[in-house]
Amino acid sequence: MLGAAVVALVLAGCARPQRPTLGGPPEPTPPGPAIGLPESPAPATATRAAPRWEKLAELSGGAAPGPAALRVAPDAIQWRVRWSCAEGAGTLRMSTTPAPRRPGPLVSAPCPGEGEAYSIVTGEVALAVQAAGPWSATVEQQVETPLEEPPRPEMAGARVAAEGSFYDIERTGGGTARLYLLGDGRRFLRLENFTVSANTDLFVWLSEAPRPATSAEALDAPYAVAGGLKATLGSHNYEVPADLPTERIRSVVIWCQPVSIAYSAAALGPP
Repeated sequence: MLGAAVVALVLAGCARPQRPTLGGPPEPTPPGPAIGLPESPAPATATRAAPRWEKLAELSGGAAPGPAALRVAPDAIQWRVRWSCAEGAGTLRMSTTPAPRRPGPLVSAPCPGEGEAYSIVTGEVALAVQAAGPWSATVEQQVETPLEEPPRPEMAGARVAAEGSFYDIERTGGGTARLYLLGDGRRFLRLENFTVSANTDLFVWLSEAPRPATSAEALDAPYAVAGGLKATLGSHNYEVPADLPTERIRSVVIWCQPVSIAYSAAALGPP
């Protein structure tokens, strides 16, 4: 039994234990590649990112609203609606066209209340809502495609203060990190053509370490967190905390918080 427990811990990788979400049961495990298993280095030609949630729509209404038109990506793993309704709304019912494979509405719940529901129907979807009073909902799809954020408009003409290429530490990484200085004093970090071994719970650190070679070196140096990594493939932007001096940002580290290891890093220098 002890051996089985040790194996289970090793397989946990960087993923956290399943957590309950606001207003509902724990998120179901989606089909697709396993998350949290020890990875082999990601090939440079990887086309699938770690699964992430993307917002499709913010909806709200009262009694008898019209159906909302959604377009769920054909290759989405699944999509979900996180809903809430106020006192006086009676019973909240949400139904889709096409209908889900299971019978009945997507949501049928008394108000006031909140919760979430899931569907694997993709493509053009009409979400019809019935309620006697105020309700709101957030619709998100789970995808594993690269995230290609364009540069922020403010970056046009901004000065690149530093840049560097990602290299491997505990896992495989690639692409370029660039630090932009805007005329109004704000700074943005942009990751371009970025790739890192797929997993969840990864964070972007702005570190004082000049070129960390190990997880211990990254952890020992002062750092600020720019945010959770938006995607393990693609190009994306992160705003630098206003109270962090530019001269202290000497590298960018992709950090896995639950097991305290550095996946990849980019040493920043003059462009």
